[in-house]
Amino acid sequence: MIYTGSYNNCLKGKKISISGDRGISAGYQGLCFPLLAPKLSFWKEWHNNIGKISDEKNNYFYIKNYYNLVLKQLDSKEILKLFNNGTIFLCYENSDEFCHRHIAAYWLEKELGIKVPEIKVDEFGNITILERPKWIKEMLNKVIKEEQQEKVFKKIINKIEGV
Repeated sequence: MIYTGSYNNCLKGKKISISGDRGISAGYQGLCFPLLAPKLSFWKEWHNNIGKISDEKNNYFYIKNYYNLVLKQLDSKEILKLFNNGTIFLCYENSDEFCHRHIAAYWLEKELGIKVPEIKVDEFGNITILERPKWIKEMLNKVIKEEQQEKVFKKIINKIEGV
């Protein structure tokens, strides 16, 4: 099973950082899987737009770019093979906050038909399942649906134009 959690909430377990700075700001010194980290280019734009445009529009921008520039480049089955051993993908945000690890978890669930729970692990190794924001899943599904529709539209245009 693959899990997700925050650096602050996961004190034990098979932890892998998926944040851009590899967890350095949290004092994390363990293993990393940077292929799931957001790209700095769109992260900066998203971060600079906080408070300047609506959260919905800004987070949609982030999810769309994370899906296109990160997730679509990866093989979900290979990720499952590598990390289906109780690995916890770590990042900074709390379980109820917007975070790319939630996007990655929902993507893995959709692609593989599995559950990727958000967890908290105390110093004794006791696991508590936490809720993650459902709206992130809905927005990711919207992005994926729009991408699929765009792909179909391009095929139709190419047939019409004889390409």
